[in-house]
Amino acid sequence: MNGEQSCFVLADLEKCIGCRACEVACFAAHQPGQLKTVGAVTTPVIPNLYLTTSERGRMPIQCHHCENAPCLRSCATGAIERQDGTVVINRKKCIGCKNCVMACPFGAIAILGAKDMEGIGDIFGPAGVPQDQGILRFVHKCDLCVGKQDGPACVATCPNQALRLVDTAAEVNDKRIKATAALEGVSDILKQGRL
Repeated sequence: MNGEQSCFVLADLEKCIGCRACEVACFAAHQPGQLKTVGAVTTPVIPNLYLTTSERGRMPIQCHHCENAPCLRSCATGAIERQDGTVVINRKKCIGCKNCVMACPFGAIAILGAKDMEGIGDIFGPAGVPQDQGILRFVHKCDLCVGKQDGPACVATCPNQALRLVDTAAEVNDKRIKATAALEGVSDILKQGRL
């Protein structure tokens, strides 16, 4: 582990209603101008998170920006990098080998293919996109809306507050403070002989 704490978006299975507002917000945040009006989207809506449904419910799956990121360690070309605690993909270095897809414990990385670059090139850029039998491949995953002033668009948009940004370092610090307070309370009780 490199000791660098990270943030990630955590989904609450009990609150998610499966409305896909997070997916649309993600797409809109990464492709400003593509969603001008409802029904006017001409490029594929490709969010950096995936709403999944199971017997227990539904919720978006996205990158946890792991401190000891298996995807980063598995990348043969160094296309996956850590920038300010966020695990990001340099698409110009990606060769589409799928090592990161297989290494991710959350299933948060996808390598998608398209028959032509119409719309896709505008989103992902033509540089470094590997071609295989006429299929253009591109890799993507959550980047926590790096550079966006309001943080992750999915969190801001969720109508049920099913998503929240978790700052790992802050969460750990809060738990330590609560544990210390609990221990101090037990210590006071022991001193008073009430236990």
